[in-house]
Amino acid sequence: MDSVERKIAVVGSGVIGLTAALRLLQSGFKVDIFYRDAFAETASAAAGAYWWPHKAYPPERVEGWSKRTLDYYRELRQNPDSGIRFETHYRFCLDPDECAYVRHLVDDCKAIDGSAYGVDSVEAYKVVVPVINVPVYMPFLQAQVQQAGAGFFQRELNDLAELEGDYDCIVNCSGLGARTLVDDDSVFPIRGQVVLVSSDGLAAESYRIYAKDGPLTLVLPRGQDCVLGGTGQENDWDLDPREADTRAILERCAELVPAVANAQVRDVTVGLRPGRLEIRLELETSVSGPPVIHNYGHGGGGYTVAWGCAEEVAKLVKNSCSG
Repeated sequence: MDSVERKIAVVGSGVIGLTAALRLLQSGFKVDIFYRDAFAETASAAAGAYWWPHKAYPPERVEGWSKRTLDYYRELRQNPDSGIRFETHYRFCLDPDECAYVRHLVDDCKAIDGSAYGVDSVEAYKVVVPVINVPVYMPFLQAQVQQAGAGFFQRELNDLAELEGDYDCIVNCSGLGARTLVDDDSVFPIRGQVVLVSSDGLAAESYRIYAKDGPLTLVLPRGQDCVLGGTGQENDWDLDPREADTRAILERCAELVPAVANAQVRDVTVGLRPGRLEIRLELETSVSGPPVIHNYGHGGGGYTVAWGCAEEVAKLVKNSCSG
């Protein structure tokens, strides 16, 4: 049976689910996407975003997925409608950078003196990385998936077994929802609050202060606005913006980039990143039901690893649906 005759259900419509769906469609499969929340309510919608792993593990797998995604963004930046551009990024590490293993993947990386920028860091560097303009990129990605023929169904699933009998394989990209959907209590929320401000007077460069256990400081201009971050509050389910967090974010970001102090606040958003000690990307088989490919637990690294993970998903689906 040819792959085009195989029907695949993808659960989840965030960046991980849509990217997996697109790769499967490109491989010749028929794909239906099931989602509970409208995109605006997903963690992907609240992301900055830019290419760099964040709370995504294990490094030995994340590195390969990140490289393939970076290669994909290099190709995609040629399309002005994609929302992908490459910009200078300054990274100041108050602690040794747990994601230093990706530095060799970028085209341009230069060690700098953080104190010259007013940051007392143990290491700092200037790199050129992809910035993903989420309000532009995600509609672009969704349009590609729709044009390739995917079906979209808003439906709350209580169990993946509800899809058995209709599909040859199920791809579980449910993110934080996997906690209840497949009873995986190792998935936990990492609450991320960001402040959106006007980009007037701000250069295109982005800035990040990394601390292993400290607050997340990020200034990420993306054209129509600038994302200021943020928080990384683990096991915190609160989706309501907190004024105290907003004040702290504005203060930290203005200290790093003084022009932020004059920026107009446009919005405050909150998303729950799907944390897990390790990303779960694996095949699960059963005697009675179709094979299930799990692809969730990407922490804050969804936009960094999405395409690499999608390619691995496609390989697993091909192998499990062959014959």
